Amino acid sequence: MILIVNQEKQGEENCFTCIQDAVNYLRPHGLEAVTIKVAPGIYRERIMIPPHLTEINFMGSGENETIIVNGLGAKDKDTLGNPLGTFKTATVEIFSDDISFSNLTIENDVGVGEKYGQALAVAAHGERIAFENVSLIGYQDTFYSSKGTQRFLHCRIEGDVDFIFGGGSVVFEDCVIHSRRNGYITAASTPKDALSGFVFLRCELTADNEADKVYLGRPWRPYAHTVFYDCKLGRHILTAGWDNWRNEANEQTARYTEIHSHGEGASEERVPWCNNWFEKDSHLIEDYCNRLQIK
Repeated sequence: MILIVNQEKQGEENCFTCIQDAVNYLRPHGLEAVTIKVAPGIYRERIMIPPHLTEINFMGSGENETIIVNGLGAKDKDTLGNPLGTFKTATVEIFSDDISFSNLTIENDVGVGEKYGQALAVAAHGERIAFENVSLIGYQDTFYSSKGTQRFLHCRIEGDVDFIFGGGSVVFEDCVIHSRRNGYITAASTPKDALSGFVFLRCELTADNEADKVYLGRPWRPYAHTVFYDCKLGRHILTAGWDNWRNEANEQTARYTEIHSHGEGASEERVPWCNNWFEKDSHLIEDYCNRLQIK
């Protein structure tokens, strides 16, 4: 099944002016995969994909053409006058499995965390959620993976503080990870028994001019797992690389690894409690990559 979202074609069959309207049209547990083609435009709305809707491909017209945007922050108030909190701010929230997005941008444009609080662009809670040629834009907490498995290919993710965070297992492949201001790229909360958390393969870490003190990550929970493999690091990455989130006990449990980092931000002088491997450590690298199935 193919549905169309186009703000200029109201009333046509299988055509909607809002993306959420197209989602709401779908039958639970449908018998065929669905493609929702989203025409160029700025779609200011929140999108929620419920658990019973699976196998949906959202296909935009280009990262600069199809833009899904909303602006809620954790400090905003709900209808009772209480703060929303972090986890009610997502522009797009995905509770189901086998969902994909391609050729579009998803943004939370409320502003910086000091003023508006955490503000999610995407919250993902399912298995096999895929993003290809997608930009995620925000400041604090841009992308949240609570659980499940997700994959980013040829994507761009922008933010400042903990802008990739959560307990899911996520692979970022050939992506641009862009820091808009000083802060922390990752804040993993990987469960103790999980083999992997965030894995960055051949990514490029870039920054705005004002960002010159950025950490690769800090552990939101003690067993945080994050790997940067063959990534190009800009000069904004601090020599220490990693932060313990003001808790020395995290240094005994956090699982942080760099393999073949290069660029101006690469360093052999990282904090002593992380793995930082180069060519001379090939025997360690091979065993580690085999266990995590990193290629």
